[in-house]
Amino acid sequence: EEPAVLLYVDRNQTGDAIDIQATVESVVADMRTRIPDAIQIQFMASRSEAISARLDILKTNAALGLALVLLVLFLFLSAHTAFWVAAGIPIAMAATVGLMYAFGLTLNMVSMFALIICLGIVVDDAIVVGEYADTLARRGLSPTDAASGAAHRMAPPVLSAALTTIIAFVALTSIG
Repeated sequence: EEPAVLLYVDRNQTGDAIDIQATVESVVADMRTRIPDAIQIQFMASRSEAISARLDILKTNAALGLALVLLVLFLFLSAHTAFWVAAGIPIAMAATVGLMYAFGLTLNMVSMFALIICLGIVVDDAIVVGEYADTLARRGLSPTDAASGAAHRMAPPVLSAALTTIIAFVALTSIG
């Protein structure tokens, strides 16, 4: 047995475990230069490694999912419709992240999963509206009129689907 000191570093509700781990590692690296070699400093049970690993898996799966979504869009829809549905994906993501920032919400495991789920819903809605716009365009409407008509016709079902999803998942906003 050797004498030891255990220092537990935790984050508050708004803290970032990965940034805190980096700060602790920096402080420890500085301390190691000023203490005798006989004194050992060890990290134990770092939550940031598990969080980083889960985020990496989530990012990898999201990228693979996005590639598969694009592949399916271009296989089953007209190129024009698939392009506009695909173009909406980064726009929807940017708007969501911007709104999250504006409302003080953070990217964490729950919000990342929610983003992926909602992205699927947005893509589904965009397919429905895009296909209807394509149908109207094939009936002779101008592209602008077809898009406008599809947006007006599909607004109620898309809005009701979005609201029911929001209601179903609103409880998740209380999870830290």
